[in-house]
Amino acid sequence: MADERWTRFAKVVKFHRNRTDLSQPALARSIHVGESTIAAYETGRRAPNRTTAQAIDQALSAGGAILHVWDELTDEREIPEDWRNFEKVEQQATEIREYQNVVVPGLLQTVDYARQCLQNLRLWNDERIEHLVRQRTQRLEAVSAVSLTFVVDEIVLRRAPGSPKVLHAQLDHLIELVSARVIWLSVLPTDTLTHPGVSSFRIMTLADGRLVGHEEYISGVHVATGPQANGLVTLFGSLQAEALSTRESAKLIESIGNAL
Repeated sequence: MADERWTRFAKVVKFHRNRTDLSQPALARSIHVGESTIAAYETGRRAPNRTTAQAIDQALSAGGAILHVWDELTDEREIPEDWRNFEKVEQQATEIREYQNVVVPGLLQTVDYARQCLQNLRLWNDERIEHLVRQRTQRLEAVSAVSLTFVVDEIVLRRAPGSPKVLHAQLDHLIELVSARVIWLSVLPTDTLTHPGVSSFRIMTLADGRLVGHEEYISGVHVATGPQANGLVTLFGSLQAEALSTRESAKLIESIGNAL
């Protein structure tokens, strides 16, 4: 009988196995287990140990997604349910640090940029999208007393969702936020030779000093606490060290906008 908790792990394993077009027997051979064991993992009837979860993640080139789901499931009881909702956590935070390599961080998006990003997902009707746009673009005001630091890949500033006009307005908004010292923003140049190739993540420091991290994967968001959250802090520091200063970043943003 399937364990309801581990059906989530099962779905993630099956998703990545199908993505890589690898059969169950082939995966079983690659991590040295029986075919029936893989079948049990993919139905939630059996849970692997961490070493096996890591082996599956590597065999399927999942980039840590499978291992992180395993970590979260094994720490499930220690993570308050509210911590899975980043909007609730950020309202309790005294500091937010975020790295983005796909889109402009949600807290910093303009109405038109947010709308276009949501429309591009093709998941909701217009009414639902407008609700989500309002919800997303009103969040910055709610955290006005919070220290906000961001690192974004340069490609994020060159990727226009919808039209160059939308991107130009978004870049102007970023410059305004930096100039007003509402945020600290650093750009990681595309020619950086030591980019770690990680997915987007954010770290929130709560009033009592605890750290809550959110890592973004195709399969969902992984909540990091304790040593994992500390690891994200170290990683964020490394990204900041490779990025341009806030002043140089603002100049780059302005030049990209002028070229549109």
